[in-house]
Amino acid sequence: MVTNPEMKDCTGTTVPKETLLGTIATVIPGCIRQSHTIRNFNTFPVSLNLTFEFDADFADMFTIRGIYPPTAAKVLPVRYDGKSLYFSYEGEDKLCRNTIITFEPSPTRVKEKVCTFELKIAPHDLQTVNVEISVKEIRPGQEPERPVKNPDQRMNQIMRSYVATLECCDYIPTSNNIFNSILSRSLADLKMMRMSLKGHEFHSAGVPWYDALFGRDSIISALQILPLEAGLAKSTLLVNAKYQSNRLDDWRDQEPGKMLHELRLGELANLNLIPQTPYYGTVDTTPLFLILLIEYVNWTGDIELVKQLEGNVDQALKWIDIYANTEGNGFTYYAVKSPLGIYNHGWKDSPDSISRSDGTLAKQPIAVAEVQGYVYMAKRGLAPLLRQLGRKSDASRLEKEAGELKERFNRHFWMKDRKFFAQALDAEGVCDVISSNPAQCLWTGIIDQKYVKYLVDRIFRNDMFTEWGIRTLSSKERRYNPLGYHNGTVWPHDNSIITMGLRKYGFINEMSLLFTGMYEASRAFEGYRLPECFAGLARSEYGIPVKYPVACSPQAWASGTIPFMLTACLGIAPDALNNRLIINKPHLPSWLDNVQFNNVKVGNTLTDLNFRRMEEDTLVNVSKRSGDINVLIEY
Repeated sequence: MVTNPEMKDCTGTTVPKETLLGTIATVIPGCIRQSHTIRNFNTFPVSLNLTFEFDADFADMFTIRGIYPPTAAKVLPVRYDGKSLYFSYEGEDKLCRNTIITFEPSPTRVKEKVCTFELKIAPHDLQTVNVEISVKEIRPGQEPERPVKNPDQRMNQIMRSYVATLECCDYIPTSNNIFNSILSRSLADLKMMRMSLKGHEFHSAGVPWYDALFGRDSIISALQILPLEAGLAKSTLLVNAKYQSNRLDDWRDQEPGKMLHELRLGELANLNLIPQTPYYGTVDTTPLFLILLIEYVNWTGDIELVKQLEGNVDQALKWIDIYANTEGNGFTYYAVKSPLGIYNHGWKDSPDSISRSDGTLAKQPIAVAEVQGYVYMAKRGLAPLLRQLGRKSDASRLEKEAGELKERFNRHFWMKDRKFFAQALDAEGVCDVISSNPAQCLWTGIIDQKYVKYLVDRIFRNDMFTEWGIRTLSSKERRYNPLGYHNGTVWPHDNSIITMGLRKYGFINEMSLLFTGMYEASRAFEGYRLPECFAGLARSEYGIPVKYPVACSPQAWASGTIPFMLTACLGIAPDALNNRLIINKPHLPSWLDNVQFNNVKVGNTLTDLNFRRMEEDTLVNVSKRSGDINVLIEY
């Protein structure tokens, strides 16, 4: 929203300051549609020129990020057909890409990339110029279609869709209005990042850099909102299953049974100049795929999906046991083979993210701590599902393998001298830095009880805990940098997984402390939007969370952080196969007096739950239920 200084209009008439009001409304219903409105609050007409200047460079995302040089493709002259402005580009992949800018009404005059509207606005009236920007990809010589008709209808449809999404917040109203706004922002951003491929919806990873299918990100963000929307988890599983690898291809770091890391579309991808077509340089998407399936069934009881994906499950387990077990010791490793591949294949995938206390970088093959936990969680969780399919011997085998992995992990990753778990094992031994990686293992259950308190106490020391959240790397380590992408920043999604792990091991106060830190960080960011990550500066050092310069905002798994942390604090554990909903030691932090979680869906049942904080205790009341469900409340 803007207003005017004192000015002369096109007729020379003096227009007093702050008597014109300009607004821009932007909606993205398959294209970008902007409505530019100017209101005249004067008692006389005002004549104005509204001028737009456009340009388009058609740069590939990998070129923008400096990863790959631009191609020698042909940018065509701009043309105007009386209604739309066309920017066109003939790529080396023999496709013509068009950016089409359509106006309503038509401009008064157009000169190359500049469009001018001569407006005469009557007293206490308004005029609106609508600008719609769409993209079309065609074969050279074809004529690009104009944007789809009925833009207002499309706009209304998308607004109704957003309203339906935000109604999820009505299912969980709380006593804290700011928290309600944070939750609304989280769900609206997740709605905005929805994409569809092969007929299945999923969350893109983040805007602007990762607006594409990333296996890991799509799976974790679906996990985070399972209590609110199990259907998205199912479609996320299906789209990832569609891209499961069935062959070896070093260019894409591809192996049979492996789940994808990243899928890109565009000129460089079409020319096979980049490996993201899709690229499989990820060590964690495959076990996370299995975990999402397990958790989805816990909420829905949908064994039919397990049957449908049984082949994918078997191939994923085969990849874990054969292709990822490169050292033959039962741990899950990675090593890059593609000349344009990513060096590190865990969620901390920057080149310098895995290191030793002397500052040297890890050497491949590398086995990061959290992935061993993911594999443990996947094998344990799959066992009861395989029994449902009549595969009792396979179920017993997985339970045995999980138990052996847990024993090995606690023996080889535990650092006696530092009383903490290693970040990773590599070709030369132990990556002995203090990091957040093993803290995620709490969520998976792989940590032996005798080591848990050491781990929890350590991550809440000042060198790891900023009072906003847990750092990715201790401030005492040589590679620590509060603005290092994975070497000292705070990642909301990382903290949400740690929070759920603290819940599982019964560290309720610490769980509440992390939830509170992330809630207060959310309050400090514009629009209550948690970014991908933020600086690892201590709250005592700088009173507000400091932005990471190029963080995605929104980022899907950052948007899923607050819903996931809320689920952890409420202690909700579904068991749809046994018609049970377990509420284990619910805990509301001091800033949250009441939560009404309506329509909690487990299997085909619905339950309304009211959580009330009474001094140090949180009480639960089942206010309504439909269907055959046993609600077990454990204090």
